[in-house]
Amino acid sequence: MIAALIIPARNEEACIGDVIREAALYFLGPIIVADNGSTDDTAARATEAGAMVVLEPRPGYGRACNAGAAAAPPETEVFVFMDGDGSDRPEDIPALLSAIEAGAVLALGVRRGQGVEAGSIAPAARFGNWLSGTLIGVFWGRRLRDLSPLKAIRADAFAALQLREETYGWTVEMLAKAAARGLVIREVRAGYRHRRGGVSKVSGDLRASVRAGTRILATIARTARHEHPHWPRRPKI
Repeated sequence: MIAALIIPARNEEACIGDVIREAALYFLGPIIVADNGSTDDTAARATEAGAMVVLEPRPGYGRACNAGAAAAPPETEVFVFMDGDGSDRPEDIPALLSAIEAGAVLALGVRRGQGVEAGSIAPAARFGNWLSGTLIGVFWGRRLRDLSPLKAIRADAFAALQLREETYGWTVEMLAKAAARGLVIREVRAGYRHRRGGVSKVSGDLRASVRAGTRILATIARTARHEHPHWPRRPKI
């Protein structure tokens, strides 16, 4: 199974090199860093650590993830996504790939248990994860327990989902569409750590947190409008 690891990153020069080197201990395929308009030396540090770097100057988590996937080798069968701030544990990647090999189309890291550092997930993020997972369960009958940045998906399924969300709603669009279309989703327990450097783009910033939460809920509503069989349709004129 040929897999590529996609790491979206924006201003993560302090830790991106260590993230890549740690990932290479557990992942043998190409590592692609999607530099999302960094104003620091993120791209240079990533290149020095051995990653392929693709530049996506337009801000947006979804844009960066899509750019990274588009830059992967054409023979890639599975995309693995992981954040570039050191909070995700690369040691959890093999379990995601094992779930894909066992028949899952999408494997989602669920941050639970002793591997999660205390306080590494902000209360607002925990609530948002719970609410989003609950809404996906209400609309499509597949309750999910996390909106984890650590996930793996088969490349053919990724292409078929045609993800359009360009910012923080990208992950929930992926999960909602996968649930709506009945894809096999496997939740895999994963750890989580405090970021290893830099500044969070959302946590600790009330305005950014509200903006991200609003975007996520809007993405669920938009996906439901297009993917739910009983959602009222706007009449054609």
